[in-house]
Amino acid sequence: MRPSGQDLAYYWDIAAEWVRKHRAPRVLQLGVTPELYDLPWPEGTDFLAVDRTQAMIGAIWPGSQDSVLCEDWLSMNLPDGSRDIVLCDGGLQLLDYPEGQSNLIRILRRVLSDEGLCIFRFYVLPVQGETPDSVIRDLLDGDIGSLETLKLRLNMSLQKYPEGGVVCEHVYETLVKAVPNLEELAVKLGWPVERMLLMNDYKGMEFRFYWLSLEQIVDLFCRHPGGFRVHRLETPSYELGQRCPTVALQCCSG
Repeated sequence: MRPSGQDLAYYWDIAAEWVRKHRAPRVLQLGVTPELYDLPWPEGTDFLAVDRTQAMIGAIWPGSQDSVLCEDWLSMNLPDGSRDIVLCDGGLQLLDYPEGQSNLIRILRRVLSDEGLCIFRFYVLPVQGETPDSVIRDLLDGDIGSLETLKLRLNMSLQKYPEGGVVCEHVYETLVKAVPNLEELAVKLGWPVERMLLMNDYKGMEFRFYWLSLEQIVDLFCRHPGGFRVHRLETPSYELGQRCPTVALQCCSG
């Protein structure tokens, strides 16, 4: 789910507030989302992105090769206090819970300056859970507006507990068991067939996503392991916007 104009406005409004109070920032971006790099950063901004996939870097990173590292986020060896703002668009669920996500938060607190700030768009579990059957029913009734919405809802509906996450192949199997012919489904819904067939990428994929509620995410950042406090929370108005809040987390001591 690419960040919308509304999401980018949140990112920049929060970052610009920090810049006005301080200076041109030293930015760390987790992942290579080009829209974040393309925000109107002031002259003198030191920008560094980290992504573990060289193919992704080569395909979409708009900056220079000097401004990106091909590394795992949990292996970053950046100096203490060397970054001012950390950006991440929808990436926390790529790490296992609680160990991987907690370790990342500890690393971010270490590499951030004492006045530093994390700005994340999170994908969060809904307050009211739903079943895979209810998601499929809404899909067939035409009540799901995009493939991105389908993938997010079906993924989250399949998670039994956050420590176990959801295997991508399970998402694919659940969909094709209910609707074996994806091309016919695309035609029925009026979606581009080639977009619908992207679901085939999940076939045989053992990768897991680990979904949390907003409350669980805040607990990680603010208490266990902690080191942050919530500075701002913005919720977009698009479909599933309640599950895609942008949250600014300010470094704190103690």
